Amino acid sequence: MNRLDDAIEVAQKRVEWNFKTAVPAFYPTKNTMSLLLPLDLTDNERPDVALVVELVESGAYIGQTILTMEMAYNNARLISRPDSDWLNTTLGVEV
Repeated sequence: MNRLDDAIEVAQKRVEWNFKTAVPAFYPTKNTMSLLLPLDLTDNERPDVALVVELVESGAYIGQTILTMEMAYNNARLISRPDSDWLNTTLGVEV
């Protein structure tokens, strides 16, 4: 549980340092936009999964689900080619 909390905190800091860390994704079934944030749950300094956050009426972002890297890449591609240092094909994502 601590590792998950730490990974979320690091992801938030990464977004503060570089807004492009938060990759937009579109979900046609819900007709909503969300942001994908990288979560590094292991010690390899590479994201293992992506946290999907959605903006709510209060102005806060709420975590909705966690996606594999392949799922995150495919969802981000619905909008445009992901321009991010963590979500790309060189990280072993099969497209």
